[in-house]
Amino acid sequence: MEQSARDTGIKATRTTLDVIEEIREREGARTAEVAEALDVARSTAHKHLKTLQQRGYVRKMAGEYRLGLQFLNLGEHARTRWPCYSLIREAVADLGERTDEDVDFVVEERGRVYTLCESYHKWEKYPDAGSGYRVDLGDWYYMHSVASGKAILATYTEDEVRAVVDRWGLPALTDNTIADIDELFAELETVRDQGYAIGDEEYVSGLRTVSKAVSPSGWPTIGALSVSGPAYRMTGAVLHDEIVSVLETVVARLEREVAEESPGKFYAMGAASSSQDASTPRTE
Repeated sequence: MEQSARDTGIKATRTTLDVIEEIREREGARTAEVAEALDVARSTAHKHLKTLQQRGYVRKMAGEYRLGLQFLNLGEHARTRWPCYSLIREAVADLGERTDEDVDFVVEERGRVYTLCESYHKWEKYPDAGSGYRVDLGDWYYMHSVASGKAILATYTEDEVRAVVDRWGLPALTDNTIADIDELFAELETVRDQGYAIGDEEYVSGLRTVSKAVSPSGWPTIGALSVSGPAYRMTGAVLHDEIVSVLETVVARLEREVAEESPGKFYAMGAASSSQDASTPRTE
């Protein structure tokens, strides 16, 4: 859905980034595989791979190129320098302790949401007792497919929501995923009315999530805080009363704490403003 973005920019830089993404997608790739996938000469792929290897962005193991730890260094820098990160991290830890469920905080960028901070249920910390699904820092999600994305979309104008859908579409990840834009708008009205979003096995079967956008006074929406757990456990009053009550308390406190900080850094990172072109989702 984002092919038009390839019409601008520096071709060599685009190719380098395509190489990186191809290695990531394949979880390791040989020169010939990269060249074929990107439809470039093998010598071109080799030059890009060697340059990345020299700078520590890829490493070569048993003939395959894999992403290097330099990305971990950059990723941690980006994550921990996010405005009010320390406050967000404290809120995630607090919510995890209060609910005894998986908790995460996501932020929106380029029309998708990314996991900035997380806290796992105690049972998820051990591989012999896991549920089969867990988030990783930096994971991204289509906004319509997760409760946190819907919570943030509910703070957008209609034009901004349409811009996100135009960019990424409405891929159906499970039978419960919203795949129709009118249905999405109806869902966002429900989110606005009740003040929180529910993800009912829409991203992955067996997982239910409740999420609330974090919109401090004087700030744009900075992200969304979520609680997730198995669908069999996240039901009825437990979900809509007990967990929502705690979630609302933690979000309210986080919003008060963030409101005491200057929003200048957040706006400087490209966060939305009322004058921003609606065709360019939030933090382009």
